Parts: sequence; C-alpha cells; structure tokens
Amino acid sequence: MVESVSRTDVEKQKHFEVLKETIKSLERQRKSRIFCLIHAPDSRSGKAQPHICGPEFWDTLAHRDDFGRINRLEILVHSPGGHASIAYQVSSFFRKHCQELNYLVPMQAKSAATILCLNGDKIVMGEWAELGPLDVQLDDILEYGKRPFSPLNEFKSMEFLRDYATEFLDFFSWLLVERGLSVKHALHEAIPGVSGIMSPLYSHVDPSKLGSYRRALSEGEEYAIRLLRSAGTPNAKKIADKLVWKYPAHDFVIDREEAAGLGLPIQKMELAHDRLLTKLITNLIQNEVSYVGFVSARERKVKKQKPATKKKRRVAEKVQIPPERPVAITRRAG
Repeated sequence: MVESVSRTDVEKQKHFEVLKETIKSLERQRKSRIFCLIHAPDSRSGKAQPHICGPEFWDTLAHRDDFGRINRLEILVHSPGGHASIAYQVSSFFRKHCQELNYLVPMQAKSAATILCLNGDKIVMGEWAELGPLDVQLDDILEYGKRPFSPLNEFKSMEFLRDYATEFLDFFSWLLVERGLSVKHALHEAIPGVSGIMSPLYSHVDPSKLGSYRRALSEGEEYAIRLLRSAGTPNAKKIADKLVWKYPAHDFVIDREEAAGLGLPIQKMELAHDRLLTKLITNLIQNEVSYVGFVSARERKVKKQKPATKKKRRVAEKVQIPPERPVAITRRAG
C-alpha cells in the first residue's frame, strides 16, 4: 500500500527546499554553520504559534551529532518567545559547541528569544529587526482568563501609588505653607490626610502575591546576567535590569539602535543578507512553515588508512583469521 502525500506536505517540502538553498548559500558567504530557529503561526493545525519550549529543546538535542566543535556558529532566529529556562539551556548548549557564536535576527526575537540572543558574541540585526523586554508572562485564569499577563504590572502599580502619594504630600504641604503655616506644621497636618487617601489603595496589595511575582521576574533577570557574562558583555547586570524593569510594555520594540544603546554587541546586518533573510522569513510565515535545526548534516571527515607495509602484509598472509560467528544481542528492559 502506497501512502498518499497531501498537498500541504508537498508545499511544505517546496518551501523547505527554498530554505535549504538559501541557508547553504549564506553559510558559504558568511563562512559559518547556521542553525535555524524559525517559528511561524500554523492556523491549519488549530494550535497556538510555536515558541521556545520543550520541542525546541528536543529538536536541538536531536541535532547534537551535527555540532561537534564549530568554528563559527550562527543562529537564525525568528520567534515570539517562550520559556526562559529552555532558552537558557539551548543558548548555553550553543556556546559550548563553537569558538564564535552569533545570532542573526532579520525580523523578530522577542521575550525568551531575546534571552537566547544574549549569549552571542554578536547580535546581527536587520533594519526591521526587534528584540523585546524580559518581563516574564504568567497565566491566571481566575483573574485574567486565558490572556497571559506580566507580573511587572503589579510593580508598576506600586510605583504609581508611590509617586501619587508623594505628589499629594507635596501639594497639601505647599498649600498649607502658602496659608501661613510653617513647613513643620504643614507636614504634620498633611501626612494624616495623605495617609487617609492612600491607605484604601494600598490595602489591595497582597504581599505574598507581590513576592511570588518578584521571584518570577528574577528568573529571566538572572538568566540574562549569566548569558551576558558568558559572552563577555560588559555591564551585564545593568543591561539585564533595563531589559526586565525599564520598558512600559511586554511587546515594546527594542530596535537595532535601542539595543545598541543598552550596551548589547549589536552589528548591522549586510543589506543583501537582510533582504535575503527578510524575504525568506516572510515567505515561511505566509505559508505557515516553521523549522528548527540545520538544513544539512555536518560533514564528518573520514581518516584515510595508510597502506600496509610489506612486513605487515606478510604477517597477515600467515595468520588465518577464523570466520566471524553471529553474536546474540539481548535487549534490556528499562
């Protein structure tokens, strides 16, 4: 019985061939080995857009024998993000198997994909490329439904309350001073009033929940610091702090100029490569084709055996080698 091949499979194979030829050409030009981590939405499967999670870990592990010790390894990334822990593991694996590690970002490497890139000697960004903040996204079906939320929201609320209280105190104190009270007396009268206004607002803050949110945010921050230090990037802690705490939204665009201003090792992608990869990624997204891995296996060098000397040949002719007997192979359970 011959299995039928669906039209979708044929189309995906066609797009993979385009990907393969493009990457092989780019590898020759850049004198590198390129590992692809490309995530495209797949509406036909009914699943959410792929992201950095368990399958990416196992896909990378499946290509383990294709790594060896690579002189220049470059990771082509297009991803909305995923799990910080998986991004950290995969990025650390890449670092251990090469002399030089670069990340190629023609369009998007957000959230956990940004964590992945922090271990690079260079982050090569195209004109439309963007990284993203590292505030982790959590699920709370009771409060937010199926929509993930950032625990940074709670801390931004605390910052707002702090600034709000300070503004109230300044306003009431100034108003009382203007009416003839001393500064000391004005503060004495203003503080209870401000406390009365702010106390109901602060009563909604749950310290235990705030603590758990702080721990969640510190995970991405710590991974970022370790990967930046692994790559030898200066001011690792300062960069990680900005990526986690200083942006107003999780989907905030960190473009090439912004990323360079943070202190990341950004390199401008060559225009020809930028156009080539942007066209490739756009084509894969439109046709909902994702791919993780090398496009071809590593070529393994086979050692040539030296011809036997005359003395060795004479010895071999005298020695009679008995025919091999079949060996029984037993399979152990577990």
